[in-house]
Amino acid sequence: MTSTADPAPARDRPGPPGPEPDRPAMDADPALDGLVRVAAAVTGMGRAAVITMDTAVMHVMAVHGFRGATWPREGSIVSIVLQRGPGAQTCDDLTAEPQFTGSPWVDGRRGRMRAFGCVPVVVDDVVVAALCVFDDAPHTFTSEERDRLADVATAVASLVRAGQQASALADLAAASQLARAETARAHHELARSTAFTRALLEVLPVGVVGGDGEGRVALFNAASRDWHGLEADSAVEPADVPGTFFLTDVAGSPLRPDQVPLRRVYTEGRIDGVEMAIAVPGRPVRHVSASGLQVHDDEEKLLGAVVTLTDITEQRALESALREAALHDPLTGLPNRTLLLDRLDQGLAAAQRVRRPMAVLYCDLDGFKPVNDSMGHAAGDEVLVEASRRLAAAIRPGDTVARIGGDEFVVLCPEVGSERAGQEIADRITAAFDQPLRRSGGAEHAVGISIGVTLCGPSDSPDSVIAASDAAMYRVKAARRGAPATG
Repeated sequence: MTSTADPAPARDRPGPPGPEPDRPAMDADPALDGLVRVAAAVTGMGRAAVITMDTAVMHVMAVHGFRGATWPREGSIVSIVLQRGPGAQTCDDLTAEPQFTGSPWVDGRRGRMRAFGCVPVVVDDVVVAALCVFDDAPHTFTSEERDRLADVATAVASLVRAGQQASALADLAAASQLARAETARAHHELARSTAFTRALLEVLPVGVVGGDGEGRVALFNAASRDWHGLEADSAVEPADVPGTFFLTDVAGSPLRPDQVPLRRVYTEGRIDGVEMAIAVPGRPVRHVSASGLQVHDDEEKLLGAVVTLTDITEQRALESALREAALHDPLTGLPNRTLLLDRLDQGLAAAQRVRRPMAVLYCDLDGFKPVNDSMGHAAGDEVLVEASRRLAAAIRPGDTVARIGGDEFVVLCPEVGSERAGQEIADRITAAFDQPLRRSGGAEHAVGISIGVTLCGPSDSPDSVIAASDAAMYRVKAARRGAPATG
C-alpha cells in the first residue's frame, strides 16, 4: 500500500485484488487465520490481514475478506499510519486525509479502502508485522474496538513468537543429529556438543519430548517435567502413555494412545501443530501445540523421535475471550445482534424439523429515555442491567434473550404451539416489570416494557421475523397511546 502512482491500468473493484501471479501470498497458519477473522469481527470490518513489516517488501501472512498482495513497505498506508504513535491507530475515512487520496488502494486502481485500522505486532521489542483491518465504507472506530484490536495483536505476537521458538528448536535438533553423525572421527567434539545441547534443552521455554528406537518415552526436558509433573519413563507401555502423563484432547477427553503426538511421529514421520492438553490433577489444564519428526542415522536407521511442545494456553484463552466479546453485549453480557441472528437461523431450521413454530418477542423499555436524560448514562446503564436480569428470569429454560441496541431486547422462544402461548410468555415478562427498577444507590425508576409477539416458521427469514416482531411491538405501543401504529 503506497500513495504513489501505480503503473498498472486503473481497475474498478469493490476491494483489494489478490496477489499478482509472480507474487504468491505466504502460506498462512490456520491459527493465525482464525485471529485475523476475530480482528475483523471485533471491529466490524469486512477485511483484515497480518502483513510483514520487517522486510522492504510487505507480504501477507494471513488474510480475511480478500486475497492480498505484496507491496513496498516504504510510503505504504500501514507504515504511515503506524508512525502516528504506539498501539492501535485508526482512520475513519482515508479519503478525508489528503496524503492518501492518491493511493491506488483508495482511488479504485487497487481498491476503494475507506475505514482503516492497524496495530504493530511486536516480538522481543521488534515490529515484525502489522495487524490491519479495513472496509470500503467509512467507520467511526471506538476506543473499545481499538482495545480489542490491540488484544488480537497480542495474540498474533504470541503465535509468531511460538513459531520462532519452534524454528529454533528444529535447528537445534538438526545440529544434534549432525553431532551424532561425526562420532567416529570427533568423539571429543561430540561430547562437548552433546553437553551443550543438553544444557540448551534444559533452558528452552518449550517442552521437548524424546523417544527411543522402540517408541518409548525416554527424554523430558525441564519444561516438560514441570508441565507433566514427573520425569520421562521408558518403562511405560505406549498404551499407558495418555493416562501416565495426563494427556487429553482439547475438549478434555482422554487422548487415545494412537493420537499421542510422539506415537504419531513414529507412524506418520512428522507432525506439525497438533494440539492437545496436559491435565495434571490439582493444576490448571495446559493447552499445548506439538510438532515433531523422526531421527535417523546415516544409514537411515530409526534412532527415535523428537517432539516439541509449545504452551498455547493463554493464546487460546484470549481467543475464546475475544470470540465471546464479539458475540455478547459488553454491558449486560447478553447475546448481541450477531449471535441472536445465528440462533434465530438455527431456531427456524429446528421449527421445520419439529413442525412447531417459534415465538419471537421484540421488547422495548417504556420510560427509559427520561432516566437517561435526567439521571445520566450511568444510571441508564444500571437500569439496562437490571432490566436484562428481569428478562432472563422471566423466560423459559432454553429461551434466548438478546440485547440488540439501546433499550431494545429480543427473546427467542422455540417450540411455542400458539400465539396464546407466546403471549403468555410476554405477559410473564411484562409482569416482571410491574415493580420499579432499583439502582445500586437505592433510587427507583418506573420503567415498563412493550412487547410485540410474532410466530414464525420455516418460510420466514431472520430479517423478516425481526421486522415483523418489531412492527408488532409498535402496534402495542400505539394501542396504549390510543394512536395508530407507524412502524
